[in-house]
Amino acid sequence: MNGRIKSAMIFATAAMAVPQAASAAGPNAKLWNGTWHLNAATSKFQSPGKEQSETRTYDISGGKVTMKSGSKNPAGKELNFSYSAAWNGKSYPMVGNPNADSISLTAVGDREVKANSRLHGKLTVQSTATVSADGKHLTLKRKMLRFKGAPTDVLEFDR
Repeated sequence: MNGRIKSAMIFATAAMAVPQAASAAGPNAKLWNGTWHLNAATSKFQSPGKEQSETRTYDISGGKVTMKSGSKNPAGKELNFSYSAAWNGKSYPMVGNPNADSISLTAVGDREVKANSRLHGKLTVQSTATVSADGKHLTLKRKMLRFKGAPTDVLEFDR
């Protein structure tokens, strides 16, 4: 293969890779930003931590997301937790969550984020959050590794 053809093939391969990397750079703030309310009727809980209600707010700016959550369990006990993290897979502090004190996020695309939450360095929750294409629904699938059998919850949120 001559040098020009080889160079052209390398350039074409690199050009195809750039758009893919750019799309994984971070979620679409227009789809994510705002307040989300748990739809308990359509959510499915296998873990003992079933929420009666939950409100989440997401604010994506500057390559980071700030998430704040306020929830109530069936007994009416309130839980508030929050974090601010980038999409680089590194651990960032989480405050107020009894199941985790840190979180690492990876953007899969503009509508999906994978998260690993840890408590004292031990992996406790694996989750995937996906926003619908129209930006009206958020599905959070979480595997609760701290509990026997690692139950999976599917939480459905609406605007």
